[in-house]
Amino acid sequence: MLHDKDIAGTLANLAPEVDAWYCAPLEGPRGATAEQLVEHLRCGTVYSSVAQAWRAAMADAKVEDTVLVCGSFHTVAQVMEEIDAGRIGGE
Repeated sequence: MLHDKDIAGTLANLAPEVDAWYCAPLEGPRGATAEQLVEHLRCGTVYSSVAQAWRAAMADAKVEDTVLVCGSFHTVAQVMEEIDAGRIGGE
C-alpha cells in the first residue's frame, strides 16, 4: 500500500472480513513497508516481496477460500505478473 494513503482506515474496514494477513512492502518512494502495515493490524505475517506474500497466501488457501489482493494498483499488478508467470510456466 502507498504510505500516503489512509492505511489505518483501509485496514480497519477490511479487518472484520480477513482471516489472515500476508503483508509485503511496495517498492518505490511512496511504498509502505510491510512492518508499517502490520503495525496497524497488530497481527499478520511479513514477507520481503509481494510475490513471496502471494505464493504464501496461495499455499495456505483452501479451495473454499477467497484470496483478496489489496493495497494499490501497483500491488495488484505485481500479483498479476506472478499469475501470468505461473501460466507460462505450466503451473
